[in-house]
Amino acid sequence: MKVSVSALKGFLLEEALSKLLENSGYTLINKNVLKYPKEYPEFLSQGNGLNIKGRGGTHQADVLGQFSISIPFNYPVRLFLEAKFRKKKAGIEVVRSGIGILTDLNANYQTISLDNKELLVQRFNYQYAIFSTSGFSENAIRLAIAYKITLIDLSGTEYENLLSVIDSVAHELRDLLYFERIALNDVREYIRHELFNMNIDGYLRHRFNLYHVLRPLFSVIVDYQDLYLASINAPFSILLKPSLPEEFREFLGVYRESTFKVSIHWYDNDPDLWEIFLYSSKGREFTFKFTFYLPEMISKYVFNNPNDRNIQVNALNAKEQFFSSMVFYMKSAEKFITFKYRKSMITNDKK
Repeated sequence: MKVSVSALKGFLLEEALSKLLENSGYTLINKNVLKYPKEYPEFLSQGNGLNIKGRGGTHQADVLGQFSISIPFNYPVRLFLEAKFRKKKAGIEVVRSGIGILTDLNANYQTISLDNKELLVQRFNYQYAIFSTSGFSENAIRLAIAYKITLIDLSGTEYENLLSVIDSVAHELRDLLYFERIALNDVREYIRHELFNMNIDGYLRHRFNLYHVLRPLFSVIVDYQDLYLASINAPFSILLKPSLPEEFREFLGVYRESTFKVSIHWYDNDPDLWEIFLYSSKGREFTFKFTFYLPEMISKYVFNNPNDRNIQVNALNAKEQFFSSMVFYMKSAEKFITFKYRKSMITNDKK
């Protein structure tokens, strides 16, 4: 069966994101868990790849990761990652699918008939994140907030290069799969071999034509290196893109601080793209820059607020209310990083 270019774009984007989020603590779960059924009894192999058991059924777990840290009073977090590479906004049906999976998996904790050994099996808190190249409908956003599903909009200019490469690779990959009869699961294993050094069957290592097609994807992932999922003071997460990811890693290795004062700016030519400047402890000279896009509902609050048309005031209020504290995890530094918004002495903080 011929795989559509649209499906391949979403597939490649999911694989790329699983690597780009690795330094945020996202550790991809792969088919190796099937070798340890006692430790991972919830996983099984089916025709469509790795699956996970819920209370009422099994669910495909192609891009499921576990965070390397957990907080008190909560089970360790596992996150499903889904990507929609489309020209139109992702609709409510995408969110409904995620809700169904989470409901079934997080309800799989009945204890009445379990013996003592089964009671001691590790439990997890399953979460769901949906990335869309064209944003989300308002109904999808409202439903996602109600069920604590994370929505990340990738429609901004900061991700154009990544998406352009994926688009090009998807077209070439479609033809390669069709003419050489390569299975999509084999492509997945090959990508993960390159990105995560996972073991693969010997015959896949010599698929030089496959490497030739996928090489631009590997290159652009190296260019981006890191993306950080950050929590803010709102029912949203934001995706932070560092301008100098390798240098930021080195910086955290030298400076032991984990909380930094930052300044936030936005620009008329791309008002939804906001920039964070991290200042050194010695003065106002910024050391690093990070970018993020406003969640759509916060953007409407700032730029289309019917109760207050003063965009400058709305932007300042948004920074103080929603972005006064941004928290994300850095696996390379083994610590949480907190950005604290520092209000500028200049009232016009737009540049």
